[in-house]
Amino acid sequence: MIAPIRALLVAFLLSTINADPCKKIDETFRKTSSENGPVSCKCLIDPLVPEFYQNVWIGCTGQSMSAVFSELGSLNETLVNRIHIWDSQLDIIPAEMFEKVKPKKLIIENSLVNIVRKGTFTVIGPRLQELRLRNNAMKKNLDPEMLTGLDHLQILDLSGNKLTKIRSADFEKVAELEELLLNENGIGEIEEGSFENLSQLRVLSIQNNQITAITKNTFKGLENLEELYLQNNQISSIDWTAFRNLKKLKILDLGRNHISSVDLQGFDKLEKLILNNNSIQTLKNVVLRSLPSLVYISFDRNTIAEIEDDSFRGLATSPRLDTVSMASNNITVIGGNAFKHVTSIRSLALQMNQLSSLSSNGLAALSPLRHLSVLILSGNRLDALHEGELPKSLRVILLDNNQLAHIDSSTFRGLSIERLHLNSNRLTHLPKGTFDDIDLTVLKQIDITENRWQCVCEEEWLGSWLDKLGESDVGDGTIGCLALACPKVEEESNGSKWVTVVASVLAGVSVLILIAIAYLYIEDVRSRAMIKRPFGRVDSDLARLIEKEAKTDADRGLIRKQKAPEIVQNNKRNVRFVS
Repeated sequence: MIAPIRALLVAFLLSTINADPCKKIDETFRKTSSENGPVSCKCLIDPLVPEFYQNVWIGCTGQSMSAVFSELGSLNETLVNRIHIWDSQLDIIPAEMFEKVKPKKLIIENSLVNIVRKGTFTVIGPRLQELRLRNNAMKKNLDPEMLTGLDHLQILDLSGNKLTKIRSADFEKVAELEELLLNENGIGEIEEGSFENLSQLRVLSIQNNQITAITKNTFKGLENLEELYLQNNQISSIDWTAFRNLKKLKILDLGRNHISSVDLQGFDKLEKLILNNNSIQTLKNVVLRSLPSLVYISFDRNTIAEIEDDSFRGLATSPRLDTVSMASNNITVIGGNAFKHVTSIRSLALQMNQLSSLSSNGLAALSPLRHLSVLILSGNRLDALHEGELPKSLRVILLDNNQLAHIDSSTFRGLSIERLHLNSNRLTHLPKGTFDDIDLTVLKQIDITENRWQCVCEEEWLGSWLDKLGESDVGDGTIGCLALACPKVEEESNGSKWVTVVASVLAGVSVLILIAIAYLYIEDVRSRAMIKRPFGRVDSDLARLIEKEAKTDADRGLIRKQKAPEIVQNNKRNVRFVS
């Protein structure tokens, strides 16, 4: 019973120690700093490295060389994964700097280092695999003695210093180097054979410098080099045989230089070739042959004016070619057979050129590209799209910022489109059926804003089609009458129907009124006629009238005197009027 408890106790103690391997190191730093000032360094844990004591690293920042030196010197033969010193003032690194601590990786950056004493790295040489001294103040030439004892060093980064020249003896002491970074210095010259001793080197990056020429033996000895980055220099002269022995080269970046011609042949492993931002005026000056592994090539931002029928003939032996980018050139014409030698292309970028048509001499230039999935033609001068000009394999079509005024109704027939951008063109309408083959369950993005839409509601269909898209309609511009005109016309039409009904009712009522007025008028005329017409009287009628009048007077209460007997005198009748 006691033994299992003891085992659990020991395991708990060990786990507690393992959970905080930095405790002892930080205590040592605090004791040292209490005598000399603020703590300069701290022990940290790298959560991405699971192995015990392989995930421990020391960070030092914001202090002078003496303070950092004192704290690192207080340790007792401590093994750590890395030491990272940044934003400090180390100027000179003394030979004893790392006697008491043994890192696998050492990074000193932004710390004004300009001198490294001989033997500084010798004591940690057998263990050190990675050394980065970037963004410091090392000037002109590298001191080869600085690298003494680094026989097992794999990565050396001297970027962001002030080196101006690479000499043939600079890297003789680091023969096992696999990655060398010399970016953002002021290097203008590389002596022939400078890398001859680096037969294990896989990555060489000398970008953002002042190199003007590549000579025959510049890269001599780099038989295992896989990645070479020379972009953003001043290279105008290249002896293309300098690359001939780089048989394992996979990536070559020569962008942002002054190169006007290219001659690369026989690179079995080359996958990515970047020639953007150079001075290439015509593809006739570009010779590319026997590149069976080539996947990506970029000619962006040159001054190429035409892609001719045989421009890519040399790439006929590059069956893996996937992407060709020729953005921001001056291309006005693409030959009808320009792509017949590179039918494997899946992505073609031709944005920001001067193309006005996708056909030449009656041939659709893109028709040989049976596997083309992505086509970028933004910012050209295309004014129309016709049936058969777009390969049926297309999934992404970017045609924004052109001058499109017409699209055949069958242009997109048979395409399974995921993204379609037609915004910022001159379209006024699209024929019915233009988008009939677009599967709304596949479509992810469409933009037809900023055109010149004109709507005839009896024929307009596009506005209601857009309403079905939901979030797939990604346009953030205006769509004019597609959004407003037709709903308004429909409302007016419905209103007109009601007006017609009301008007009809009112008209009916008006007719009835007129009939009634006419009837009354006729009756009135008839009545007047009867009053004016003479009529015969009989005695009985007069008697009745007098009787009626007398009866009327009696009803009114009038008192009449009895009539006096008539008096006849001299045969004359005297009449007395009764008042």
